Amino acid sequence: MGKISKVVVCGMKGVGKTTILEQVIYGNITEKTELHPTIEDIYVANIESDKGTKEKVRFYDTAGGTTNQQLPRHYLVLADGYLLVYDTANRNSLDVLISLKKDIDKNKDKKEVSFFLQTLVMYFAMLHLVLCF
Repeated sequence: MGKISKVVVCGMKGVGKTTILEQVIYGNITEKTELHPTIEDIYVANIESDKGTKEKVRFYDTAGGTTNQQLPRHYLVLADGYLLVYDTANRNSLDVLISLKKDIDKNKDKKEVSFFLQTLVMYFAMLHLVLCF
């Protein structure tokens, strides 16, 4: 197992950040699944690339933010990438991402990081996420 990649998952409260992670990693989200607001959580996934190599990815599931809320500073130091999640039915959720992206760009270390954008069209839709590092 090579490098451990660290991806910070962020977006407005209630857009489905935890749902995406639970479905993609464990495949256990149904209409009856009861989810609670996330304060902070870490998911670890072992991903096999199309080249046959295995990588470990650590997803940092953050609490949902509001407009002009900053990302906690410790995420800016550890992140190799960011998964930005918004709800296409809620314009405010995109405004939150724009604010978060500006904050990340302004305050991140000098290292290069990757950004991924994921929309949540229907709360219980099957979601597929392709990560490229």
